[in-house]
Amino acid sequence: MSKNQVDKTAKDEDQRLYRDYFNITDMYLIQYSYDPDKKGDDKNGYIIFIDYEYDLDYVDLRDNGDKASEISGAIAKLQLAEAVPTKHLPKDIQLEFKRSLGIGYIHALNCQFEDIPEIIDNAQKYLKERNREFSRWLFLGSGFPAAIIAFLAGFFMYISDYFNPWFFGVVFGILGAFVSIWARYGKIKNSGFGGFWLHLLECYSRIVIGVIFSLIAMVAIRCHLILPSIVQNDELLAFILASFIASFSERFIPSILEQITKDNENNIGSEA
Repeated sequence: MSKNQVDKTAKDEDQRLYRDYFNITDMYLIQYSYDPDKKGDDKNGYIIFIDYEYDLDYVDLRDNGDKASEISGAIAKLQLAEAVPTKHLPKDIQLEFKRSLGIGYIHALNCQFEDIPEIIDNAQKYLKERNREFSRWLFLGSGFPAAIIAFLAGFFMYISDYFNPWFFGVVFGILGAFVSIWARYGKIKNSGFGGFWLHLLECYSRIVIGVIFSLIAMVAIRCHLILPSIVQNDELLAFILASFIASFSERFIPSILEQITKDNENNIGSEA
């Protein structure tokens, strides 16, 4: 058996028996009830389980009489709650979500309908929180390589006495963007349904924008538009400070550009 193949053989005699009885292959059993002495068309009972695709399923061999319609309606609500994307999440989270809804199946098949809305609500809340946690982990974790590389590059250039202000400006532009992502991400209410590549793209697009803003800040320093007093004493420090602030604050560079545009319009108006 290869590493990617899953052993689906029964773990014990009890599992083999109920699998044969209901003609299923379960990964995780939630609940079953049946009479093993009844065979063929006389089979009676039900089973609720999670299969190897992490889908919640059930088999009901009973004659539910006038309760059949009510049971079907309750099951339909549970299936609708289950029909949300979960494949992007770790297996243990998928399993716990399906197990939570599986409790609702138990209630539905035993005609205990009053608790089902609360069971669905709790399962959805659990999934929503796990989605946000997973999204946060993906998003913040994606930026770590860029931050580590920038930090190490800056450190080795520093100990090598390489003090190019443009180089260190870009380094601190990356670090400023990364710190901004960490500081602000907890306030963002992501659904978490996006995959790894979407989170990676969003994270690095913010870092790239931060670097662009840091470059604009460095040009503004050379044009004597910002931090003139610091530049006179230490240009490298001015580049580092302006780059970090520009990439950390989303409004720093836009506000400078708006002010330049406004001053230019006023000058044109005065000349006219």
